[in-house]
Amino acid sequence: AQLRLLQGQMEPHFLFNTLANVISLIDADGARARHMLEALTDYLRASLAGLRHDDSTLGVELDLARRYLELMRTRMGERLHFEIAADDALREAVLMPLVLQPLIENAVKHGLEPQVEGGTVRVKAARTEVGGRDALQVCVEDDGAGPAAAALRPRRHVAGGLDGNGIALANLRERLQARFGAEAALTLTELEGGAGTRACLVIPW
Repeated sequence: AQLRLLQGQMEPHFLFNTLANVISLIDADGARARHMLEALTDYLRASLAGLRHDDSTLGVELDLARRYLELMRTRMGERLHFEIAADDALREAVLMPLVLQPLIENAVKHGLEPQVEGGTVRVKAARTEVGGRDALQVCVEDDGAGPAAAALRPRRHVAGGLDGNGIALANLRERLQARFGAEAALTLTELEGGAGTRACLVIPW
């Protein structure tokens, strides 16, 4: 029940942020706003069927990550680039639904969007070993402004209230704790020289 509640909180958070992006485009570029709404519809059609299930797979979540990044590229154009790398053998690994999207959303919104030149989001998955046990590690990296710069920016008002980079991550940590306890971890680190952020999720294999 706790997982269902936390997962339900993630859905409106994502929708509010995306609809706020559409609203900001309506007056400035109506055609692009329409394109973004169409891309959002495609994303929701692909994702909603799985959101009410307890489990997903890495393959499904990576496909949704690609759709989300394509949606954001509708807004940012050539300022946004992305790479997704994972062996096919990992695609059946079990994940909870909607665990990658908030990490990617933060990378785009807080790392790349504030930069005039934009940047690149890289999603990487690998099988690893933690404490003598097999684990799945998925990392989302960006070459954006870095967490220190993001923390100094004022929070914006969006359709769902105050926008902030802590809500989705706190929710995700609670979901991981409820499902896996101490066997799962979510870490955020600043890349060398402040040139971006790496968010890594580790769960039991």
